[in-house]
Amino acid sequence: MGQRILAVEIGDGRVRAALADRSFKSLDLLGVYEETQSAEEPNLGAALTRLIASAGTSDIVISALPAEFVAQRLLTLPFTDRRKLQQTVPFALEEHLPFAVDDAAVAFARVGREDSNSLVIAAFARKEELRRHLDLLAHAGLDPKTVTLSSLALAGFLARARNGKDGSHLVLEIDEASTSLVLIDQNGTPRAMRTIGHGLNLRAPSPSGTEEAGANAILRAVRQTLLSHSSEDGAPDLVLAGSATAAPAVRAELATALEVPVRDLSEFDYSALIQGAQGEPAKFAGCFAMLLGEAADTPLELLNFRQGEFAYRGSSGTLGPLRLTAALGAGLVAVALLHLVLSIAISVRKLHLLNSEIANVTASALPASSPATARVDLQGKLTAMNKRLRLLGGNLGHGSPLDVLLQVSRAIPVNVPLQAASLQIDDSSVKMDGKVDSFVTVDHIKGALERGGGFGPIQVEHAGAGADNSKVEFRLSAQLKDAAGTF
Repeated sequence: MGQRILAVEIGDGRVRAALADRSFKSLDLLGVYEETQSAEEPNLGAALTRLIASAGTSDIVISALPAEFVAQRLLTLPFTDRRKLQQTVPFALEEHLPFAVDDAAVAFARVGREDSNSLVIAAFARKEELRRHLDLLAHAGLDPKTVTLSSLALAGFLARARNGKDGSHLVLEIDEASTSLVLIDQNGTPRAMRTIGHGLNLRAPSPSGTEEAGANAILRAVRQTLLSHSSEDGAPDLVLAGSATAAPAVRAELATALEVPVRDLSEFDYSALIQGAQGEPAKFAGCFAMLLGEAADTPLELLNFRQGEFAYRGSSGTLGPLRLTAALGAGLVAVALLHLVLSIAISVRKLHLLNSEIANVTASALPASSPATARVDLQGKLTAMNKRLRLLGGNLGHGSPLDVLLQVSRAIPVNVPLQAASLQIDDSSVKMDGKVDSFVTVDHIKGALERGGGFGPIQVEHAGAGADNSKVEFRLSAQLKDAAGTF
């Protein structure tokens, strides 16, 4: 089992959440939850406690500040280093803040890159609002690792859910107290963000004058955004999210009033992003989007207000998905080590048996020899014995040199006028130097040796007149019969 990730979205009078299990490769949705604040409850603390009781414990919590408490700006900064961005973004926002920068909690997320420039969504909220948000969660026993803005997370979620389709989209998240607009281009990069303090209370029995004013304000904001950016990628499709997705009439009225295609977020295929989420209501899309910030593979970069004095001190959980993998890896290493130890033990045993057999075989000839050098010692001893036999006049292959000399003497007739100067006998051949009266006699000696039967091929290596021209000097060689096949 992996880690349980809980994404909580707090709005006006209600709390929504989505719980997912993060494994090594995927996010699996475990359930969605919604609780509303009753009339007698002073705040959302009780509703949040009821939601946690339904969802159960979680390992990592992500929450979203209500959009009406957050202002945001799209900045283009001339560098890409994150440390420089952290130092620069608060000062770049200073001119847009209606209060001192020391009173603001600032967060940013990189949403694109253009050459050496970074496209950054920067957001700020009053520190007291962020502190109130964290206290509310802490009262319910939650310590969020990330406090973000759900509308920006929703834009990243939609950019991935489009499955590579071209065209720009305007995400319109309408809730009870506020409405957020995010325009993303055909590459999935946010190009405009806006939050207005009007929403649609669909739980009211009948629309009031305030509700009609809010609807008109939403329509004006959408028209302004469409007019400001219609020339970039053409007219974008309007994608509806939030509580308004539960009312088909809202979608029809938007399509009629704005004359643009209006789509529901549920029409997009995001089953590959969070398994099991496709069948759930689209009003939980903001929670699904925040869950992607803890995805096992290519997590979504979220705004995170937990910086500086609000920094998260708990466990990051980044190694959580690797628990099973680490356990399996440790098991494989243990099995490999066991296999190595057993292989070494078996090899040592075989070597011991082999050395014992060698020692038994060579004990009589080499009583003090090591099994590792027994072969070399035997070869050396055989060579020494052969040399000693030669010195004693023995020849294991062809008899002694005297026997070879006797064969030569018997083969050459006694009436041949031969004056032998030298006779060399080795293991495989005989060489003779001498003088005779003619070349015919040389041939006669060669033929006699061939007929003797004890020699192999015979060659006359030299035959020529002597110094006094009265004799023929010659040199011949003959292979010993048993050595004929070795050359």
